[in-house]
Amino acid sequence: MAEQTLTLPGQVGKSQEDFKELTYWGAVRRKLLHDKITLAAMALGLFMIIITLGAPWIANNILGYDPNDTNLRERNDPPTWAAESWPMFQEFTRTCQGAEGCNWALWPGIFSASFAGLRECFGAGPGNCHWLGTDNAGRDVLTRGIYGGRISLRIGAYVAAVSMTLGVVAGLVSGYYAATWIDDVVNAVIMTLGSIPLLFLLIILAGTFPVFRTPEGLSFLLGFFGWMGVSRLLRGQIFSIREREYIIASRATGASTWRIMFRHMLPNVSSIIIVIAIFDIASAIIAEAGLSFLGVGIGPPNASWGNMMNGSLGSFTNAPWLVITPGLFIFMTTLSIYLIGDGLRDALDPWLKND
Repeated sequence: MAEQTLTLPGQVGKSQEDFKELTYWGAVRRKLLHDKITLAAMALGLFMIIITLGAPWIANNILGYDPNDTNLRERNDPPTWAAESWPMFQEFTRTCQGAEGCNWALWPGIFSASFAGLRECFGAGPGNCHWLGTDNAGRDVLTRGIYGGRISLRIGAYVAAVSMTLGVVAGLVSGYYAATWIDDVVNAVIMTLGSIPLLFLLIILAGTFPVFRTPEGLSFLLGFFGWMGVSRLLRGQIFSIREREYIIASRATGASTWRIMFRHMLPNVSSIIIVIAIFDIASAIIAEAGLSFLGVGIGPPNASWGNMMNGSLGSFTNAPWLVITPGLFIFMTTLSIYLIGDGLRDALDPWLKND
C-alpha cells in the first residue's frame, strides 16, 4: 500500500528544516518586540544612559559649561531663551492673583519672545546659552543635570547589585534548608532588619559617617538594608522547586548542595530576579534623591538629582527650573525603568500569551 502524507494548509513545499524550534528566550524576545510601550521605554532609558555617560563630551562640545563653575553675577537666571518672556510670565501669574482674573492677552507676547530666544540659542555657540537657567551659585542647571545622572544611575546599579547578591544567596539558602535551623537564622536576621525604622537609620548613619555620603558608601547602605524582600520572595519559590523530580535526581547522582542551588534552582527563578533588579534600580534612584533632598545624601560639590532638588528649596516661585530640571530627569528615568520592568515581567511569564 502506498504511503499517504497529511499536509496541513500553508505547509506545502516546506521541509523540516524550515521549522525552527522556539526556545524560551526566543519567545521572550518575540514578546518584547511586539510590546511597543516597552520598546519606547527602552529607547527612553537608553537615551538617559547615553546623555549621562556622555556628559563630559556634551558639556564641553555642546553646552560649553563645567558643572562646578560658578558665576555669582548670573545667580538664578532664567533660561537664556526665556530672558524676555520670563518677566512677562511672572506678570501673568501676578494678574491671576488679582480680583480681575488672568490677563491672557500676555501669552502671544510670551510665545513670540520665547520662540525668538530659542532661535538665538540654536544659533549661538557653546557657552553662550543656559538652556535651563542657572542655580543659586550661577552654575548651568542642564550641565549639572546630566552630570547628576552619572551619580544617580551609578547608585541605582550598585544598590541593585548589592541587594540582589545578598537577597539571592539568602533566599536560595533559606528556601533549600526550609524548616531547619538555617532557615530560622536567616528569617531571624530578616525580621530584625525589617523591624528597624529604615529612614531614620539611614539619616543617622549618613549624617554621622561621611563615608556614607559618597556614591559607593550610600549604595552599600541602601543595598545592605534592601535585600530582605527579594530573599522572602525567592524562599517561597525555592521551597516549591526543591521537591521537584530533577532536583531529587540531582541529589541521587551526588551533586553538591551549592551545585544544585546555583546550577539547577537559580536558573528557574532568574526571570523573577531580573524583574526585581530592574525595579530596585528605580527604587534606589528615588531613595538617593530623597536622602539628598533631606541633606544627608550625596554632598556638594558633586551633582546628583537629589542634592539639586535640595538646593532648590524655597526657589520654586522665583526659579522653578531648579525644581523642574532634576524632577524631570528623575521622572523620565524611573518611568522608563518601571515600564521596562513591567514589560519584562509580562515577557518572562511563560503562561502569558502574546496577542
